[in-house]
Amino acid sequence: MIYPENLEYLIQFLSEVPGISERAAERAVLQLSRLDGEKRRLILNALRELERVKPCSECGLPAEDALCAVCSDPERDKTSICVVEQPRDAISIEKLGEYRGLYHVLGGVISPLEDISPEDLNIENLFNRIRKHGVKTVIIALNPTVEGEATSKFLLDRLEKLKVDVYRISYGIPYGGTIDMADELTLKRAFEDKKLIIGGK
Repeated sequence: MIYPENLEYLIQFLSEVPGISERAAERAVLQLSRLDGEKRRLILNALRELERVKPCSECGLPAEDALCAVCSDPERDKTSICVVEQPRDAISIEKLGEYRGLYHVLGGVISPLEDISPEDLNIENLFNRIRKHGVKTVIIALNPTVEGEATSKFLLDRLEKLKVDVYRISYGIPYGGTIDMADELTLKRAFEDKKLIIGGK
């Protein structure tokens, strides 16, 4: 073993994160190991604070309290919910500064090949929120993949019975691409051109 055991562990852990190769993980860990005392303390404190972070009880975004910063913001439009696959997708949309409603993180998509069913996702809580809080608009912003399409179809079938307006964002994103990898202009245009799927009468 060339590196100390702790560094090897960190490299292995980071390389298991989707989108991070073993080489990139190695570079990141080596860079962190060269930080000076103050920066190293800041990183260690940030890692310790991870123990306080948990999913928001309403939407599933990371939060230090029961509610995340979005759900607890009185300025947000509580009648609108944007459904995303992962927190990073909500972050990408939030950077646009165009959307002022709430989010709902599914935590994945329906995938029979990976044995992921609707019951494994944060789906039922979405319907509960709609009924409980009088939500009027739902925007589906899932990735344009086979699994994303299947999940969208499942949601549409259920949402149709709840008498809400349902939009689907348009995609200038290539089929098989992901929202968090799209440039801001493409994502902004896709969000502006969202289409009404259900309701609007």
